Order: sequence, then C-alpha cells, then structure tokens
Amino acid sequence: MIVARVPEGIRVVMQTDHQSQCGLIAARWGNAHIARPEPWEPVQLAAEWHDEGWRQWERTPDVQPDGDPRGFIAMAPSTHMEIHRRSIAAATERDVVTGMLVGMHCSGLVQHRMGLDGDMPEVATLPDPVRQLVRDELAVRAQVSQGMGNPGEVASWTWAAYRVLQALDRLSLYLTWNALARGDAWILHRVPRHAADDRGVDIAVTPVDAITCALDPWPFADGSVDAPVLARTIPDRPYADPADLHTALLAAEPAPVAFRLVPAVRA
Repeated sequence: MIVARVPEGIRVVMQTDHQSQCGLIAARWGNAHIARPEPWEPVQLAAEWHDEGWRQWERTPDVQPDGDPRGFIAMAPSTHMEIHRRSIAAATERDVVTGMLVGMHCSGLVQHRMGLDGDMPEVATLPDPVRQLVRDELAVRAQVSQGMGNPGEVASWTWAAYRVLQALDRLSLYLTWNALARGDAWILHRVPRHAADDRGVDIAVTPVDAITCALDPWPFADGSVDAPVLARTIPDRPYADPADLHTALLAAEPAPVAFRLVPAVRA
C-alpha cells in the first residue's frame, strides 16, 4: 500500500492500483525528444504488472506498532522479497522479457534503483533473502538476454527500458505518496532519450497544485496527461490491528483521484 496523509485523512492507494496508473502513464510516453525504447510492449506490460505480487497481501493489510497502516516502505525484508517474487512470476507468465524487466525492477529497489538513486551496494553485503533475489535476477537476465539478439544492442535496450520503468514508477509514487502532497520537488534520474542513450537526461518534477505536477523536459506525446488512480481515504487515527484497518478500508468507497501531468513553464 502507498499511504499518504492528506487534509481529508489517510489516503491509501493499493500497489495494484498504482501499477494501473503506471500503465496509463506509460501508454502516453514518448515524443520526438524522448523516444520509446523499442520494442515497447514489454515496457508497457512491465509498468502494468510490476506490483502484481501485492494483490494477495493487500487483501489483509497490516498495521505498524504505532497503529499506522503498514505502507510498502515499512515491510519486513522477507515479506517484501516474497511479494517481489510473486510479481516477477506473474509478469513472466505474460511474457518472459516483461518478467525480466520486472525482475530488474524488484532487484533494483534494494540496490538504489541500480545506481539511479545512489551508489549500488555490493551484492555480497546484502542480507538474505535480498541477496538471493538479486543473484536470481542476474541469472534470469543473462538467460533471457541471450535469446534477444545482438548482445550490445540488447544490453542498451535493457538498460533504457529499465530506466523508463523506474521513471514511470517514481512518477506515480510522486503523485500518490507524500511528495506532491507536501509540495516537494523530485528528479527522475537518467531518463533515456533513445535506446542507446546511456547517460540519459534528468527530468525535474515540481508541484503545481494538490493534484498536478509539471515535468521538465516533457517526455510525453500529448500536451498534458491525465493520470487518475483509485484511492481510499480513511480516518487519520491509530488502528488497533489488521482487522480494524480492514474494516475501515472496506467502509471507504474507492474513488479516483484525478492527478494530472503538465509541461513545465520555462521563463
């Protein structure tokens, strides 16, 4: 769950609704300056399926010791790795290349997004079961990549596709988590302008109002992008146990939040 405090209470966005929002945003991605890495379909599918493993956990969500709903950031590593493995398996059932990208996403989350958000840690220093997930992902990536074509071109495409997936994921988190609600600014690091663009370009994300943010440079085909997501707003109080939280979530009518993306206005 993605948990944010807003004036109306505690807003909860399920990870499965977050991935649907990522898919909507992905469908609008790409223009003459920031092109889609081709083939695009695995990237689109990865956006739509990268958190599918949360579906089971979110049927009976947990609470933290202080009574707050347990969001994705407060998960025990063992639970998180189980969820990641379910996400990878679900995506792989759709398509093996999509599964590879989702595996990279899940592995990257425990490695500072593979260096996009800080220095990558040494795999040997990671605790189990985190270390094993990373090693398994590397093995799958090597195996799937072998059947995709020219190794250099495949490596460039894979790195570009992974970075686009991270930009989509972080952009959705910017909207639904605490950043936009607090009025923060974020950076989407090293977004590729084409498949061979190893360095990429940093995209600045800044707040406009409670449901709108501006991007510079603009990565979409259209002049603005609607990015709605289903959310539940529950009372801002401590929850006694998972059953108490579950009751509150059932009582909260899911409603779309009409988030919107617009190009930044340059002086």
